[in-house]
Amino acid sequence: MKTSLIRTLLALGLGLSLEASASDVASLRVSLLASDEDLESRDFGTGSHFGLHLRSPELGSGLRAEAELSVLISANNAAGLNLRDNASYVRLSWRPESWSEGEGLVLTFLPLSSTRLFLGYEYPASWGRDVYGFRPLLASGAPGGSGVPGLELRLAREHWYVFAAARSSLEANALTRENERLLMGLAGAGVDVLPPLRLEAAGTLVQHGVIPVFAAQGRDTRARTVGVSGRILFHHGAPIGPSVDFSLYRRDPEVYEKLLAPEVYPGGVSASVSLEASHLVQTLQNPDMFDTTTDQGADVLALQARLKVDFLRVHALALARSASFVLSEVPGVPPFIAFPQDGTHLPELLVSAGMDHHFPGTGLTPGLLVRAVLPSTTNSLGYVMGGNNPPATGNRLVVLRGPNAFSVLPEGRERQPLLTAKATLRWDVGDSLSVIGEAFYTRDPNHTVFREDENGVAQPVLERPSSVGGAAVLQARF
Repeated sequence: MKTSLIRTLLALGLGLSLEASASDVASLRVSLLASDEDLESRDFGTGSHFGLHLRSPELGSGLRAEAELSVLISANNAAGLNLRDNASYVRLSWRPESWSEGEGLVLTFLPLSSTRLFLGYEYPASWGRDVYGFRPLLASGAPGGSGVPGLELRLAREHWYVFAAARSSLEANALTRENERLLMGLAGAGVDVLPPLRLEAAGTLVQHGVIPVFAAQGRDTRARTVGVSGRILFHHGAPIGPSVDFSLYRRDPEVYEKLLAPEVYPGGVSASVSLEASHLVQTLQNPDMFDTTTDQGADVLALQARLKVDFLRVHALALARSASFVLSEVPGVPPFIAFPQDGTHLPELLVSAGMDHHFPGTGLTPGLLVRAVLPSTTNSLGYVMGGNNPPATGNRLVVLRGPNAFSVLPEGRERQPLLTAKATLRWDVGDSLSVIGEAFYTRDPNHTVFREDENGVAQPVLERPSSVGGAAVLQARF
């Protein structure tokens, strides 16, 4: 009965039917989320995640099939109920008898949303999961109403790997008013130059389609992104899971797999240190010469360290993102327009550190975390946007929070650091149930809203800087 139900759900959700038998490996993850972490809109949201995984028996000599149906249902007081695929996949793997566990040739097909395919390595420094034209599938059909399928081929051996991947999206051509196929290609490799030292590199080429302003002029001038990334990774001892910091990883489609995976504490000392960087070159409209394009660079640099000593874990992260990188997934602001050359665009700087301790007798893992962010700003957004609704920002600083998300500071106001302190708690009840909770205090002196002054003109006004909130995630595994 159980395997029959799993087979039916997979066939309906992914178009896949696997023959079930007593040797099948099946698992179901159900995660429930309650969060008050959207500092920009002060929203409270709840959600559920369902992850259904099935692995077939051996289909041939070293050949296996597996699939995961991953669905995310979320709700908040601003957007209502939202149902979307969370990068479900079908996978075919082949491993010869003489190869070790973890080695093999793997073909992965993501039929609906391919956000598992991206550039970079650690989530805070990654790029391309939600890039313009390649948005996750929503039940409402927007954005990405046609789906964003993807395909990856990966060959992994004990000390090296190579991969090639592609994503595809059907988008409206602003010039012809007809749908056209946009492509995103990725390729990369990694090698252990020494047992504890790995070098990795990857690249991507992304089509964004016709730039709207040029389409209005009858010109087929297109935006695109070319990007490269690399990482140096030192690791020793047992693997160390990510920090219990849900807000930092919550937009990662694998967050419920990574963050809630049972941590192993074999004793002794384990450590990992990674340094990664990505550089993008994006072809956008030139705001200084509107009838031409320009290539705008975007960069990110991240240093991450993890340490585990017996039952104690320590995490640290330092991150720097250029202003153009903060906005690069749209890309540009407004979309497809680069920054003016005479503007000042300051990068985002982030430092985060935390620690937790596991108590095996109770399954509890309490922890503390602090984070400081100096947000990215520009003083030229008003030059690009203009208009009076809201009024032109002139030379006021604009805090860049992400694609199409920013705060205009009052005149003469400089950016201030955003500070966060968190208390976290994880509770593992055997192998079947995990609970993560976090309570936080955040001080954001850059948060503003527009209000009319005595002349009826909308002006940016600072909101209260302090806020408190929390999040809780409960996951049951069967």
